[in-house]
Amino acid sequence: MATELVDEGFKALLEPYDPDVLRIHQGAIYGLWADLRFAYFNPAWFTFAEENGGEPRLSQSCTLGSSLLDALPPELRLFYHAHYSRVLHSERHWTHEYECSSRDRYRRFHQVVYPLGRGKGLLVVNSLVVEAPHDLERRAPFPPDEPLYLGESGLITQCAHCRRTQRRNDPNRWDWVPAWVERMPLNTTHAFCPPCYGFYFRDPAWREDADGSPRDETA
Repeated sequence: MATELVDEGFKALLEPYDPDVLRIHQGAIYGLWADLRFAYFNPAWFTFAEENGGEPRLSQSCTLGSSLLDALPPELRLFYHAHYSRVLHSERHWTHEYECSSRDRYRRFHQVVYPLGRGKGLLVVNSLVVEAPHDLERRAPFPPDEPLYLGESGLITQCAHCRRTQRRNDPNRWDWVPAWVERMPLNTTHAFCPPCYGFYFRDPAWREDADGSPRDETA
């Protein structure tokens, strides 16, 4: 049975929250120090990883004291660093919806990021809001045919958000390849397909916060 992990020094930042609620929450919850190093994992974090083939790799790479940014694809690091930094400096929570589908199920999650201890840390709560079988008309499955997707660099490009795979000879086409959602090839790199690029970057204002500086919310 999964158990929570918490840095002893982080417990004081969690005092405003009922520890039993964090432990029994069905969604993955993690805590971060201000430099975005992991400081807390609730049991559901490990349960989700195990049920989705992420263990033991996740427990080995995401440990107390390791950096969240190191666990993210490069294309997502700037996005999350900017928004999490904004929460730390503004002391206002931030909400975000994202996709984390399995090979057989479409899943959409809602994330709420709460500031802790006047800029000393963050509590990140993830909740499942939509789960359903994939719509086979909108997301038809394709076999893992490497010659169809292998780029000239020898890499397979997968969208960092929806996990579709880019066609080699038709770069505007991105296919759903379930086998590579379940287990990415070692030669996988990440980018954003056009719809997801619009989803993440439609508001360029967040880029101004990428250096961690506070925004003027009244502007």
